[in-house]
Amino acid sequence: MARPYTPELLAECWDCSAETVRAMVRSGTLPAFRVGKMMRITARAVEDYECGITGSDDSRAGSSSCGTTTEEAGDVIALRHTRRKMLSAKRAT
Repeated sequence: MARPYTPELLAECWDCSAETVRAMVRSGTLPAFRVGKMMRITARAVEDYECGITGSDDSRAGSSSCGTTTEEAGDVIALRHTRRKMLSAKRAT
């Protein structure tokens, strides 16, 4: 069984901010669970989200591919890009 994602790890995979992932969870777009104060997202929830948003009916019915089309334009969520963290000079030495 795959380990669940943290918002930060999923944001890195999706090349967006962790706050974007948290907002998706708060809105109910992306299911998550809590372990104490920590938020976690299952690998299955990530797969379902990725295939559900981008999958076409043909690709879901005929193969394991998710496809690239959307059913309705209102279902599209824009992911914000974040800047890569740079090591400061103090930390690098």
